Amino acid sequence: MADETIGGSQTPGEGGHAPAEADASQGEMVSLDEILAEKDAQVDQLRAELLYQRAELENFKKRTERRYAESLEYAGEGLWRDLLPVLDNLERALVHGREGGAESFEALIQGLGHVTEQFRGVLARHGVEPVASEGARFDPAVHDALAQVPGEEDGRVAETYEKGYTLKGRLLRPAKVTVTKVAPAPGDG
Repeated sequence: MADETIGGSQTPGEGGHAPAEADASQGEMVSLDEILAEKDAQVDQLRAELLYQRAELENFKKRTERRYAESLEYAGEGLWRDLLPVLDNLERALVHGREGGAESFEALIQGLGHVTEQFRGVLARHGVEPVASEGARFDPAVHDALAQVPGEEDGRVAETYEKGYTLKGRLLRPAKVTVTKVAPAPGDG
């Protein structure tokens, strides 16, 4: 046992087995180096893909923000396009009113009535509806009471000073109204 070393392995050159083990050890090192190089290449590829995906996400965010801002900026485009003919008709009515004499006054009033109806039609197409008022029950969600007036029944809208409107069911402006209040009977108080 003189040819054994501490730990039971042979020293190179002794017993004829050491060069084969060294070759095997180098073969394992070569294959580990190849595996490591392959894994490094995979990591580099995944890193590049991650950076590409991150850049794509940032570009997507920017495009989405730009489109959102643009859609907000031009959200009312359809409404404004529909209102332009109403403005045209109002301008025509003004020209007609200035050019005509007293006899054209009735025609002017009639023309303004048509323009008002045209304007109401535009509002309705865009979801704007008037709040029901005169004679309706007072509803604090859609009516703003300015005063109480004597009436036959409590809580009815007697008169509307300013119309209220909703946009697709959401209140745009409450109606300013007076509300009825039954007068107490004499001696009740």
